[in-house]
Amino acid sequence: MKTVIIIPTYNERDNIKELIPAIFFIIPQAVVVIVDDNSPDATSAEVWRLKKKYSNLHLVKRKKKAGRGSAVIEGFKYAHEHINAQIYIEMDADFSHDPKELAQLIKLSKPKTIVLASRYVAGSKIINWPISRRLTSHLANFLIRFVLGIPIKDNTNGLRCYSKEAVHLLINRRFITQGHVLLSESAYLLYKNGFRYVEISTIFRNRIIGQSNATISEFINALKDLFRIKKSFNI
Repeated sequence: MKTVIIIPTYNERDNIKELIPAIFFIIPQAVVVIVDDNSPDATSAEVWRLKKKYSNLHLVKRKKKAGRGSAVIEGFKYAHEHINAQIYIEMDADFSHDPKELAQLIKLSKPKTIVLASRYVAGSKIINWPISRRLTSHLANFLIRFVLGIPIKDNTNGLRCYSKEAVHLLINRRFITQGHVLLSESAYLLYKNGFRYVEISTIFRNRIIGQSNATISEFINALKDLFRIKKSFNI
């Protein structure tokens, strides 16, 4: 089954030039869609350079930075319109998600199942994360489970595999969030529509190149958004 991989980027030029070859080495038949938020470091120019070698590489360039979540949804919409794929994967560009794990996600994919890499199941490891990030992650996951009740141990990791049926729901949802918290809004939408979740172990590495785009204020706003998400489904 044809697989498309959506990768949102913002200032990921140095990472993307290593990640794209790694993905195509592991899954040569995959289609990769980069959704770039007009990165100042010319990430899109690097993608154009790589396109000369990889015909299955696509670029969606947005006018400004508008959040990881909305970038993934825009990538899904592009792929749904231009690529006849049955399996859709979202992942980050910074090598925190190991391309070697893509094959297992694809293997477990089913029409009513979302497969996600979870840092909090047996066999998983988190490498080079400071204690502050670990505490913030555990707190965020506790609050997401408490507010939304989604049966997922790791609600905040963005390495996920969706069926075509799931993506059809996502691209027709009018989301009220844009950033990383959209992971929770999309998961809640699918959960409410009867999709089940399968969590697999993962090796999660803190980024080596570049800086995280997350800020404390974004984290606080994201927590407030959880209640907006729940309310939007109860109207």
